[in-house]
Amino acid sequence: MDWITTANGLIALLTGLIGLVLAGISAYFGIKAVIKNMKNKTFEENWALIMSIADAAMKQAEVSYEKGEDKKEMVINMVRVACENANININDFLDKLSSYIDQSIAFVNSFIKE
Repeated sequence: MDWITTANGLIALLTGLIGLVLAGISAYFGIKAVIKNMKNKTFEENWALIMSIADAAMKQAEVSYEKGEDKKEMVINMVRVACENANININDFLDKLSSYIDQSIAFVNSFIKE
């Protein structure tokens, strides 16, 4: 093996390592930005997300065999689990969530009775 082949191999190795380090740094800052963005969501943004989760959970609860308050508890538990996964403190929203579920059910029931 001559010195030119060795030099070319070292240059290729160094280039690859530099590319790998730069990719790692970019990934680190990208992940850091996503985490920061999740932590900086406003109350309204979190509430909008919780309402959409609750809507999906209510649709799921409608096809279950649960009744009345059991359905509501099922929905709240599904929303709680989803919020934990999204790093949202659900305790700040529980009263508002309960009221939202009651209003949604009353709205749907008003159409059913007509």
